[in-house]
Amino acid sequence: MGDIMIKLEDATLLEALSEMAKANNRSVESEVRQLLTKAVDERHKRLEFYRRAQAISAMTPKGVVQTDSTLLIRADRDR
Repeated sequence: MGDIMIKLEDATLLEALSEMAKANNRSVESEVRQLLTKAVDERHKRLEFYRRAQAISAMTPKGVVQTDSTLLIRADRDR
């Protein structure tokens, strides 16, 4: 486990964090920990999404032109 010390230059940010912590029945430290955990988890999910999208894209044989999905959606709506 590691420690991080953060100096907040903006008093309104600390006030907002305090209000969020109070609304969630947590300490400010616990609220910040929760926010950081959520941000890191969301980043990992986004990176996993991009990795999967690239893997799917890689399955298309070289030289095959892929149609822009917006064109396919518009064509389907026009039908």
